[in-house]
Amino acid sequence: MTIPQDALRRLESDARLASHARGAAVVFTLAGDSRSVTAGIADGALTAAGDAVFSLTASDDVWERLLSATPAAGWQHVLPLVRDGRIRLAGDERAFWRHLHIVRGAIEALRPASEAEAPAVRRPLAMRGEYVRVDGPLGVSDVFVERAGEGPQLLCLPTAGSDTTQFHGLVTDTPITEHFEVIAFDLPWHGKSTPAAGVEYRLTPEEYTQHIVGVADALGLARPMLLGPSMAGAAVVRAIAVHPHRFAGAVSCQAAEDVRGRSSDLLSAADIDQSRLVPEWTVGLMNPASPAEHRDRVHWGYSSGASGVYAADIDGYQQWSFDDIASLLTAGSPHIAVLSGAYDTSVPPERSRQMADRIPNSSFALMPELGHFPHAEHPSAFWQHLEPALERLQLHDQLAGD
Repeated sequence: MTIPQDALRRLESDARLASHARGAAVVFTLAGDSRSVTAGIADGALTAAGDAVFSLTASDDVWERLLSATPAAGWQHVLPLVRDGRIRLAGDERAFWRHLHIVRGAIEALRPASEAEAPAVRRPLAMRGEYVRVDGPLGVSDVFVERAGEGPQLLCLPTAGSDTTQFHGLVTDTPITEHFEVIAFDLPWHGKSTPAAGVEYRLTPEEYTQHIVGVADALGLARPMLLGPSMAGAAVVRAIAVHPHRFAGAVSCQAAEDVRGRSSDLLSAADIDQSRLVPEWTVGLMNPASPAEHRDRVHWGYSSGASGVYAADIDGYQQWSFDDIASLLTAGSPHIAVLSGAYDTSVPPERSRQMADRIPNSSFALMPELGHFPHAEHPSAFWQHLEPALERLQLHDQLAGD
């Protein structure tokens, strides 16, 4: 199997690709061993091809895996395949990065249709929004907080560059608020939080920890549990290590001992639309079988972030090193439940497991159906892993108090 014979017809008839391609004009080639297709796109419509400005070439086996209706973990998106050479990029590389959203849309249009998952039964989005003033390491900011439910407190931190909306699906699609009070907050410069006046945004691991403690103090939270994915997954591990008496435990998702090599000048380049590139940088880290509505919400969240914030978060995230705090974690530290989605190509499960193995009081669980945004891409599936993880946190905290 290689690129479909009716590839151009599929591209021409795909409404989602047409939406992705509004305002764009590009010609590119997808080439396999036995077939290639050159597509011209102008303002959402297929046009006469002309000369391709870039091409993507791979073996038929690679195209078969990528274009499967249900790609295996690690084969779901073109970006990691280009990065590691399984797909060869030739021509104008800058044009490829500017039009990555169109390439991704074309790949999805060429996949066979898969059976859509039945919509979840939704609860009302009954979250209470408020602001708290936090005098953090970069100055004073009015931090936006959303809360829902009653019970033990769960302080939730979104991924790099994102905001509290990532946790809306947990509130509407799962019974979490029947058991816990979900409390999510936006870092300064993120979402609805204000910037700190007169300061350029940056974030180091130390400053992130101070922000977490500052928010918990401003809200008067006693000993909340922490939940964080990706950059926040590393942050909650650090918070437990540095402030073991302030928090009752943490669920760390998609984190590793370090994340060197994640930064790129593309993320702050003036000639590239960051509202296009940043979500494409992230969307391929999810399982394409996760509900389209939730994957689209993750994409939308990243398309609406302030320019430069995601890049600054990633620069700060790269300063994270587990070695810096490893000696602070002991068997008496609050429990850290490490969860890892199999579809995450940025932090594969084996790297999360390696970190968990170095934490004395920890557990590890694989989430085979999820990716880098488990809490947001498929909340109801994530709940099946999160609930037992939170139970482990509560059990260890209870035993430590006896």
